[in-house]
Amino acid sequence: MAQYRTLVDVYVGGQHILAGTTLTMPDNFVPSAAFDPLDTPALNAFYAVGPAPPPLVRQQWSTQAVAPAVTYWKPTSLPALPGASGLTSWQLTGLGEGLPPIVT
Repeated sequence: MAQYRTLVDVYVGGQHILAGTTLTMPDNFVPSAAFDPLDTPALNAFYAVGPAPPPLVRQQWSTQAVAPAVTYWKPTSLPALPGASGLTSWQLTGLGEGLPPIVT
């Protein structure tokens, strides 16, 4: 089982989950950028989905404060290469900082 923290209000399996909630999901759950992975199975699933910008982190329907993501994709610069002007390298922060970057 993989653990995540929601960064925004989400719907999972027809249920409304408030931002800031910690969830335990099956290892085959496909997380969006609205989830902050909290353990290795969650990190592996988050990495497999690939780069996505983090959402605007905020509570919407509750007074529970929501901290920003610890693990998220950030763009990094690539060295100038002929024909590679449109490429971006993405590196995970937090738990995923040791994983290789992904080039898109």
